[in-house]
Amino acid sequence: MADNPILDRVSGFAAQPVTRQLSLLVGFAASIALAVGLVNWAASPSYQSVYGPMTPSDNAEAIAILQTNGIEYRLQQGTGLLEVPFDEVFQARMVLASEGFPKDGSGVGFESLYLQQEMGISSFMEEARYHRAVEAELVRTITALDSVTAARVHLAISRQTAFLRRGNEPSASVMLNLRGGVRLSDRQLSGIVHLVASSIPNLDASRVSVVDGAGKLLSSQGQDSDFGYTAEQFRLAEQFEGSLNDRIIGILEPILGVGAVQAQVTADMDFTRTESTNEIFDPNVALRSEQTSEDISNNAVVAGPPGGLVPNPPQPAVAQQNQAQQPVDDGPDRESRQETRNYEVNKTIQYVRSVPGAVNKLSVAVVVDYKLDENGESVPLDAALLEQVNALVREAVGFNAARGDTVQIINSPFIAPAPMEPLPEPGLLEQPWIWDLGKGLLAALGVLALIFAVLRPMVRYSTSYATPAIAGTNANAALEGPDQEGANNQEITALTAPPPELPPVAPKPNYQQSLAMARNSANEQPVRAAYVVKNWIASDG
Repeated sequence: MADNPILDRVSGFAAQPVTRQLSLLVGFAASIALAVGLVNWAASPSYQSVYGPMTPSDNAEAIAILQTNGIEYRLQQGTGLLEVPFDEVFQARMVLASEGFPKDGSGVGFESLYLQQEMGISSFMEEARYHRAVEAELVRTITALDSVTAARVHLAISRQTAFLRRGNEPSASVMLNLRGGVRLSDRQLSGIVHLVASSIPNLDASRVSVVDGAGKLLSSQGQDSDFGYTAEQFRLAEQFEGSLNDRIIGILEPILGVGAVQAQVTADMDFTRTESTNEIFDPNVALRSEQTSEDISNNAVVAGPPGGLVPNPPQPAVAQQNQAQQPVDDGPDRESRQETRNYEVNKTIQYVRSVPGAVNKLSVAVVVDYKLDENGESVPLDAALLEQVNALVREAVGFNAARGDTVQIINSPFIAPAPMEPLPEPGLLEQPWIWDLGKGLLAALGVLALIFAVLRPMVRYSTSYATPAIAGTNANAALEGPDQEGANNQEITALTAPPPELPPVAPKPNYQQSLAMARNSANEQPVRAAYVVKNWIASDG
């Protein structure tokens, strides 16, 4: 019957004590489990968080979206960050972004008005919830700006009551967290202030305060009016000068090339506010109406007052006849004339208010770069072209010599800026495939170490159990041959014979155990085994 190595090993393992068999089985199971764990760890993909920390409700909603789209996920222990495989991060972000992620943490907005309300809720709570919804909606709108990462809005609105004709005016406070290195422009800040003021009834823009994350006041509340006017004047002057700069560059770049022109305009502006009222009369008068009255009287009798004496009493009839025969003067005794003329007087009243921001003087400085010739060398511009540039600049800024405007144009070569250093390439250790390869190699080394350092010695040890004295003696006897078998048996008997006070030793090994130990000895000491076989052949003749 041929020897079966597997059967021999099974027989050797069966001859072990029960405790030793259990320990060997536990060791085998632990080694296999460790190997399987290493393989799974190497095969599992690297995970990366999709967004930063989110609320549990947002995490639950995001997990439902990822499950619907078949994207693997896991929640990091301790931090609760939602993670997906490294190669699916961008896909997961696009899917979540289509559903409104990441949430701004502003809470529930107007959608809370459509939720089922509790029974018996007071009107005060309803009003408070409405104000909270308005704040959340304002936060969502403000955080939609590119330069704002987060925002908080607080509304101070007095409760309307029938006992007060007019309550306190509403006010609002806004706190902004800006992106690193970003500063809000005046136009953006004004837009945020008017956005909040327009969303609340009866809220004036002057009662909206805006601060940044460092607590710096960005709006103009609390500033002196004189400083406020100064800042506004500076802003207007800067805006006017910038528009003139853009005009100069826009008209010269198509001729000289992009980046070949630099211009600076300084505007001396008058921000004095003047108000005047004038009354002007037209010197050319016109006759509107004329009235003439004339009174002529030929009666010599002068009438006196009633009851008074007349200077010339009436004469008798004879005397009157004598007088009638005398010559009579034809001229009137009394004549009066009155004339009244009405002339039209024109009157003009003018109310003049000059708008601040009048330009007193413009100073324009323009630098033009050299041009490239046919050989690629920089050469200065000719005089004719510079004269054309000067004329274009004067027309672009509205040059006025009477106002004292000046234009200075210089042709000079520009110093080319140093080229930007290229972005450093990611290092070898920053490549994701390096880490995956390292994990695979580490898992392979771990499995090989388990096989050669644990499993193989454990298998050999589990199938070669025997008492040390017996195992060594029988192995030597099997290797030395039949000539020394008797002496070896005597030595075994002498060694294994227990003294009277000791317990009996283990029984002698069977044939299969002896054969397994002989094979192990032959594997471990091939020279000695060859020598024993040679002696056997020589003794058999």
